[in-house]
Amino acid sequence: MKTFDSVQITEDASITFKKNMMKNKLKKTVSRASQDRSALIKKQSKVLQSLQKDVGKLHVFSTQLGHLIDAIPDTILFKDKDGRKLITNKLTKRLFQMHDLDWYGKGYIAPEIQSLKIRTAHKLVRMSLESELDLALEKQQFKLYYQAQVDSDRQMLGAEVLLRWEHPVYGLVTPNQFIPIAEQTGLILPIGAWVLQTACEQLKQWQSDPLKKDRLLAVNISPLQFSRPEFIEQLRQLLEKTDIDATKLKLELTESLMLHDISNTVKKMQSLERLGVHFSMDNFGTGYSSLSQLKKLPIDQLKIAHFLISDIVIDSCDAMIVKTIIDMTHKLGVNLVAGGVETEQQFACLNRLGCTAYQGYLFGKPMPLAEFEELLSVA
Repeated sequence: MKTFDSVQITEDASITFKKNMMKNKLKKTVSRASQDRSALIKKQSKVLQSLQKDVGKLHVFSTQLGHLIDAIPDTILFKDKDGRKLITNKLTKRLFQMHDLDWYGKGYIAPEIQSLKIRTAHKLVRMSLESELDLALEKQQFKLYYQAQVDSDRQMLGAEVLLRWEHPVYGLVTPNQFIPIAEQTGLILPIGAWVLQTACEQLKQWQSDPLKKDRLLAVNISPLQFSRPEFIEQLRQLLEKTDIDATKLKLELTESLMLHDISNTVKKMQSLERLGVHFSMDNFGTGYSSLSQLKKLPIDQLKIAHFLISDIVIDSCDAMIVKTIIDMTHKLGVNLVAGGVETEQQFACLNRLGCTAYQGYLFGKPMPLAEFEELLSVA
């Protein structure tokens, strides 16, 4: 018969044994994780070193990676004490594949991305892009891409034109990589003028085609471009030269631009409105517009900011905000388009809330003219 003391000793020994087992297991797990992390960083460092041979590709890759990390919602983003360093397998794998790089699974983004070498590479690429940007128009390196805008029945309404730079060395350069340079150097003025002219010429070609003549084109206008005193006259001459139906041209202006000097903005918009041009407030929801301010503006459309759409299905607060915006547009008598719609669930939710126009990857990515016109022919 076991005594109380012998039973207690046996239990104590068992507990001690289990504790030691757990400690050993934890040590092995920590050691394995540390080894995996070290191996991952080493492999990623090799990738970055290989990219050093191609400064342009390095710049594009690290810039896109940074944007990707910022764009991933917190709800699906891994975190550690240093912040947002872990990202999901699926999204990052796609980015690596875009650049023909090996993917090593989930893990820490190597610190080298923020290193002095990368920052130096960025500066070198920026200097290169800045020196070549003023020749890009002359060399016909700019292209317009078209992203479809559809109604609740997925019928084509038109498109937003998006600028791309087909660089002979760096490949397809996106606006977020060269537009800031263009704005700072003033080159946005001739570039913006070219975009407007190209869009109007495209509308002119569509006017004689029964399948395309009713399509709208939305063109983003930079604050610097809109603020120029000669902008109204330049656009008037362009409309007269191309002889298009100006109601098919929609100028997209940012919320901050419209509200910066609202009285002067209203006067300029009214002058352009008399030419037949329509207006859309882009990225609505990023500023602080009040209903009284919006009532002063002769706008035809609000475009809801992407970040309000991304979590609309899972975030009741975002859904409530979007519903409020939709109700407000009804009261103002203006149209609404939801930008950044990527899933059927988002589309269904927006439809239920009363949205009537949509834009996003669910309905088509930004595409060259030939692809978009093919889409129009079957719409």
